Amino acid sequence: MKKFLIVGALIFFTLARAEAAKIDAYREILLGNSYTIRYENLTPAPRVTNKDRVELYGKSGLAVEENEYLVNRPKFGVITADGGDRYEEVGSDDFFMCRLSRGGEDFFFTKYKKRGKWEYVGERKNRVVANDKNYLAEILEGKSFGDADMTHLLNAILPNEMKSAAQFNYKFIAAGKIASGLDYEDFRADSGGVTDVVRYYFDSGKLVKIAAASYHKKSDGKIEGRKCILKISEFSATPEKSLLKLPAELKDVTRR
Repeated sequence: MKKFLIVGALIFFTLARAEAAKIDAYREILLGNSYTIRYENLTPAPRVTNKDRVELYGKSGLAVEENEYLVNRPKFGVITADGGDRYEEVGSDDFFMCRLSRGGEDFFFTKYKKRGKWEYVGERKNRVVANDKNYLAEILEGKSFGDADMTHLLNAILPNEMKSAAQFNYKFIAAGKIASGLDYEDFRADSGGVTDVVRYYFDSGKLVKIAAASYHKKSDGKIEGRKCILKISEFSATPEKSLLKLPAELKDVTRR
């Protein structure tokens, strides 16, 4: 009987992992440090003040009524990596915050459209300086993937031993197919009274959407939480190398 139970448990575990195998391919892409990811965050957290508007890496002084970050609107992100070189950008329409990481240095700048042409600001317009890469922040908070939602949900699929100190450990709980024909794999994490559930959607094995919800019970018994939906337009193992260098308009003025 004991032998039967052990064999049954092994079979169940094997089947469970097989059902969750679709996300494994994307985990391997991230671990390989060679990828290009493009996404749209359909439900970014609302911004209700302009408190930090002058700290957006370069462009500042925007009038309140012109600040596109004051409202809950979709954000677009791009992340590409080739070994130790990495580029991230996140923003909406004609304003993006960017970070280029090369050779242990980080370059922060913004790009925005003016009269139909991209303009760049780092330390100042068309000038950028390098910062030493903040390895401690990555250890504590995890590798950045553009905005906070995408960062959270991609770090979630990394092996537990590689997660940051701030990241939950997720367990596979279910897999299936919805009426539209998309396959899905569900994961869940519980920590400190907070429950996180994440569903990764696949179209013929291709990751196309991520939906997540985080919630907790308040002292009055009411449930409070937030949902998040990300649309994935690209998640490939091919780095977009043209992005792994500073734009021609930006001059590196770092004193080394």
